[in-house]
Amino acid sequence: MIVNHAEKLPAKTALSFAVVIAGLLAAAGPAVAQNHTASLLDSQPPQANADDIERFCTNIADPARERRYAIQKAELQSLRDEIEARIKVLEGKRAELEMWAKRRETFSAAASAGLVDVYSKMRPDAAAKRMEKLPGELSAALLSKLNARTAGTILNEMSADRAAMVTMIMAAAADKQEIRK
Repeated sequence: MIVNHAEKLPAKTALSFAVVIAGLLAAAGPAVAQNHTASLLDSQPPQANADDIERFCTNIADPARERRYAIQKAELQSLRDEIEARIKVLEGKRAELEMWAKRRETFSAAASAGLVDVYSKMRPDAAAKRMEKLPGELSAALLSKLNARTAGTILNEMSADRAAMVTMIMAAAADKQEIRK
């Protein structure tokens, strides 16, 4: 309504009128903001006596204890699950180690003493040709039971690829023996 009348007034008068209205609103604003109803937060808390406090604590003691037990049970279950997972990993490692031990036993048994004697008395070039036709594990087992000079000479007579493969098998077997000690 005031706005409709302000449009009919000259510009200078309308400006004065707007300033007066703004002043009135500014003065009335804080008065309106201060007029509010009291809340529970503004009042003082009720006075509690020792009996009320004791009764409250007694009433919540069992649920609080049960909650603590539930939290501890969940933590223990989590730890149990983690331990079981670690046990499975360790069992896998143990099975792998047993497999390597069996392979090592098979490896050692493959080179019987009589066969080692035969290869130790052969010429190195002939022994190398024969060993190239044998499985790599057997060649490595035989060479590991020969004296170092004879084994080196036979390896020298083998093809480079075959000698490298047999050497890797011998090195892996030696590593496994060191782990067992």
